[in-house]
Amino acid sequence: MPQTVLLAEDDRAIRHALERALTLEGYRVTAVADGVEALAQAHKSSPDVLVLDVMMPGMDGLEVCRVLRAEGDRTPILMLTALVETADRIAGLDAGADDYVVKPFDVEEVFARLRALLRRTSPPPAENEPGPA
Repeated sequence: MPQTVLLAEDDRAIRHALERALTLEGYRVTAVADGVEALAQAHKSSPDVLVLDVMMPGMDGLEVCRVLRAEGDRTPILMLTALVETADRIAGLDAGADDYVVKPFDVEEVFARLRALLRRTSPPPAENEPGPA
């Protein structure tokens, strides 16, 4: 069963390009355009990982992250942002994000960071049962 990604990005071109790339990479993607939709979808579908743009209308990615963490949600969160200052990255991590990618980003880096986040949260593979001697 493919791993599920909830992608929240208000820039339509970036959202569609990343959704397509993630789908081609084998993920099942739900893409939304703002934080309010992201929060609703996270509650509804329990994705394996979230990719949140920091600056979105309504509720931004940091607020979505804070709300989910306050609810006890431990789903890995990768933040996307055009904000490049160290203080901005610190704010994202302090809000509960697990990792951060600055725009413009290389999609291969996003894939690698998602794999790393999912490795940390996936159960270890079941050990093979010993066969007959």
